[in-house]
Amino acid sequence: MRTDVSLINELQLGGRLNQAVESHRRGEFALLLALMSQDVRDWPQFHLHDNVAKDAVLRQQFDLPAPQPLVGDLSQEPLPVDNSYHFISEGERSFQLAQALVPEPLVIRGKRDSGMQDALDNCDWHTRLRTEGALNQPKVALMEFVDQLSEQRRLAGIYQTA
Repeated sequence: MRTDVSLINELQLGGRLNQAVESHRRGEFALLLALMSQDVRDWPQFHLHDNVAKDAVLRQQFDLPAPQPLVGDLSQEPLPVDNSYHFISEGERSFQLAQALVPEPLVIRGKRDSGMQDALDNCDWHTRLRTEGALNQPKVALMEFVDQLSEQRRLAGIYQTA
């Protein structure tokens, strides 16, 4: 049996099923029902927001602001958000409004956490530069194992004669 128009998805199937019932085409009706998936999760109307994160969909649906950042990085933004001025000058309600509009991070620090920064503060200058990647380290030429053995034998012979 061949149908008149090709189906793209199951949203188009409802109208075709109605037409098959009205025109008494039992074979087409059976074929269309057999083409339908039994699993509701396969239907296209349930895949509208698959590529968008659930959190982003809910924030958009309920018109919520961006979440409060947990850690502010002073290396990325030199002037972090500070709402304490609103609390000192205008009171608690002004602070709550400013916090709702532009939330400040819970912790403000540099690139590293405080324990690592304390450890690096106790290190010498070369170690600090090496951890930041600013110090050029000498390149070590890698030799094959056989070349290393022959070089060691050559050096052993030189040491024996000396």
